[in-house]
Amino acid sequence: MKIAIVDDISDERTLLRNRLESQFSRRNVHTDIFEYENGESFLAGAKERPFTVVFLDIYMTGANGIETAKELRGFDSDCLLVFTTTSTDHALEGFRVRAMHYLVKPYEEKELSGLTDEILSRIPSS
Repeated sequence: MKIAIVDDISDERTLLRNRLESQFSRRNVHTDIFEYENGESFLAGAKERPFTVVFLDIYMTGANGIETAKELRGFDSDCLLVFTTTSTDHALEGFRVRAMHYLVKPYEEKELSGLTDEILSRIPSS
């Protein structure tokens, strides 16, 4: 499973990466996790390799997460999109780009565990 984490704050990317690796490892699911510090570099990478799941911050320098998601949906309608942000102000916009979840920082491990189960229930078994 290929996962992208897009966040302009390095510590946030590292924290989410470590938590995701732990969650998927407990479920014996192999993941390849790629990190991007902005929407532009992520979109360039996503055009080369499709992702199964994208964790996308909304408030970033350059293109924000909503703008990035709109562009992503122009060439990838299948990936599971999870917004990770500090505010619920853009929830409606998030659902307009077919986000599956809106993870509000700081989030609990229990919430991430439930989200991991939901992600696995939505992707075909390989």
